[in-house]
Amino acid sequence: MRRIIYSACILISVLSCNTKSEPSSSEKKDSKAADTTSYPYKATYSSDITVPGRADYAKTVLTVWKMFETMQIDAMKQYYADTVTYEDASGMYFHGSSADLLKFAGDDIKDLDSLRFDISTWQSVHINDRNEDWVYIWAAERRYEKGGKADTTLIQEQWKVENNKVSYFNRYYSKLPKKH
Repeated sequence: MRRIIYSACILISVLSCNTKSEPSSSEKKDSKAADTTSYPYKATYSSDITVPGRADYAKTVLTVWKMFETMQIDAMKQYYADTVTYEDASGMYFHGSSADLLKFAGDDIKDLDSLRFDISTWQSVHINDRNEDWVYIWAAERRYEKGGKADTTLIQEQWKVENNKVSYFNRYYSKLPKKH
């Protein structure tokens, strides 16, 4: 009986040494194949992007959105760098202290009865050749003016996060398409 158990152990050891194992998911992720596709355009910023990026940065940006939606403007300060840049599709450009940005944000929503975001999707990405982290968000924004009616806008924003703080964001928007 001992011989059978001993022989079985040796056989298992030999087989386990000669069996090729499947690479782990982290090993598969690290062995990124080079993109050899010839595109008709060259990206002006970057096309060397890793998706997904940092989930904690996506959570930070979504937390800021929730605070804005629930009008907790002062609580947002901890998530911003000392100096922030904001640009929107109307041509508005802000570059200054986070305190001034938050004052601007407060003024933006002070006449609202309420605000709601219906977020379609978000994506965190890492720009490899620039070593930058970004969070992209697509949503519908519903603003309810005091004593007025709701106004809905489709929005897309890009948020740059550096050292765990938002340093830049921009906004693109459009009105809802009319159904015919």
